[in-house]
Amino acid sequence: MQNQRPLITRLGVAAWGIPLIFIVTLLGGWVFALFVAVIAGIALFEFYSMAETRHFNPQTFPAVLSAVLAVFMAEFLLPGHWLALMLILAVLLAFIEIRFGERQAYRDLPLTIFGWIYIPLFLGLLVYIRSAVWDDLQISTGYTLYLFSSIWICDTAAYAGGKAFGRHRMSPYVSPRKTWEGFFFGVMGAFIWAFLWWPFLAGRTDLNDLLFVAVVVGLVGQFGDLIESYFKRSAGVKDSGTLLSEHGGVLDRFDSLILSVPFVFIWQVAHYHINLF
Repeated sequence: MQNQRPLITRLGVAAWGIPLIFIVTLLGGWVFALFVAVIAGIALFEFYSMAETRHFNPQTFPAVLSAVLAVFMAEFLLPGHWLALMLILAVLLAFIEIRFGERQAYRDLPLTIFGWIYIPLFLGLLVYIRSAVWDDLQISTGYTLYLFSSIWICDTAAYAGGKAFGRHRMSPYVSPRKTWEGFFFGVMGAFIWAFLWWPFLAGRTDLNDLLFVAVVVGLVGQFGDLIESYFKRSAGVKDSGTLLSEHGGVLDRFDSLILSVPFVFIWQVAHYHINLF
């Protein structure tokens, strides 16, 4: 019974977490932007907290606070204007580090800026995928839900395939449990899900669009998970945080999505000729 508790706890978190994501995605607008902003802020805090275990001193408070506010502002700004805002804030964070930091320029300044780019900048683009890709918000909602669910399907398929058939480790030092067999099952799961989801979006977008997302989720998304494992291994921690109990931290749950979002956004800009300004 003791061994079943982690599984029961994980299922309990999923039972409220997945419906919450569906609800905020369906609502869209400032509700969805606020949700993404909070996720970005917590994930960034966890990222900096892991670094602090190795005696790094990033500008955690100003970076997290500005990340939440900036990502929320994505709902009210055109993509090009928002990217300009993110650049301005990055320069401001650099100034704060130079003025108030501990004079470890080659250590703390790159860490602060990297975290700012990697989490709020990348994840904030999800707001535009939800609200600015199409004039038809119904298809935009469906597409965003497809992106979320594709990540979940890929992760589940990779876990199940790796557990059943895993023999060859991808990176023994970074993540001993991740195998090439699991990676392959994850990619296949994402592709199968694209074809299963296609009837819901048929006539609104083309199959190649969904298959591109499958490629991104299957390849880039799984690499994003491996990158986060590398951060945790370097920090000497099992999870990025404890907020989601047996699921670990917020960064643990959204690591694949964070790295996938900018690729999907760039595809949308190019494929649908979205005006950034």
